[in-house]
Amino acid sequence: MSNNFLTIGQLAKRTGVTIRTLRYYDKIGLLQPSDYNEGGHRLYSFKELQRLQQIQSLKFIGFSLKDISDFLVAEQIEKRDITHTIMF
Repeated sequence: MSNNFLTIGQLAKRTGVTIRTLRYYDKIGLLQPSDYNEGGHRLYSFKELQRLQQIQSLKFIGFSLKDISDFLVAEQIEKRDITHTIMF
C-alpha cells in the first residue's frame, strides 16, 4: 500500500469521524474512496481527506447532507455566498 493513501480506519482516526459514517458517505456518494487495495478495503487520498474536512465544516454550520452534496458538486462556489451563510 502506498504512503499516499489512508485506510478507512486511518481516515476515521485522523478526522474523528466513525468508520460507519465513512461507509455511509460512500454509500450515498458523498465521499467515495480513490481506490481499493487487493483485499477490497477502501483507500483515501489527500483529496478525499480535504473533501471530508469540507463536509465536516459544512455539517457543523448546519447544512444537511443533501445540501452539502449539492454544494460540493456545484462547479462554481461563490466565496461571498459561503461567507454570508457562515455569518448568518
